[in-house]
Amino acid sequence: MTAHDHQKPDGRTSILLPSGFVLNLLAPDATGMPITDIALCLASQPRWGGAARPWYSVAEHSIMCSRLVAPEHAYAALMHDCEEFLGDWPSPVKVMLGRDYVKERLHPVKQALRKRFEFNDDVPAIKHADLVCMATELRDLLPPAWMEWGHLPPPAATTIVPVGPERAYELFLERYQALKPATSA
Repeated sequence: MTAHDHQKPDGRTSILLPSGFVLNLLAPDATGMPITDIALCLASQPRWGGAARPWYSVAEHSIMCSRLVAPEHAYAALMHDCEEFLGDWPSPVKVMLGRDYVKERLHPVKQALRKRFEFNDDVPAIKHADLVCMATELRDLLPPAWMEWGHLPPPAATTIVPVGPERAYELFLERYQALKPATSA
């Protein structure tokens, strides 16, 4: 082994993204990560563990969320689930594993993404919009189920029409370009 070999990221703790960017999950630094990696991964990631029909992505969910908040929160709402490029676990799975534990383990990754893409999604209006999206997705994309969803606000007035992964990727990038801060790459 050469000295250079010691600098290679560990494939057991680092994620290789579509552009070739590597993110070390144990010491995340998203400096230089292209937004196209986030957009592609979110557009390829199904909501609801893939149960939504027609197929519906995290990117589409994020775009919807960004349209449900005041303009000053739209960018952060678009980016609120960006750490889900690692995967979107349905809420019941997070509860089973321990919601606080999952949040704690993902916190450094989320912080690195917040720093890289310059957003703060710790805003009550964004959380509310996220729940409105969930209620709307349940109404429009999931089969009727005899389950208690009492914590959800009423769904949005508009009906969700999924666009598929390729178009979701394009729409996410268009929305990002329209909303991003002038200082963000």
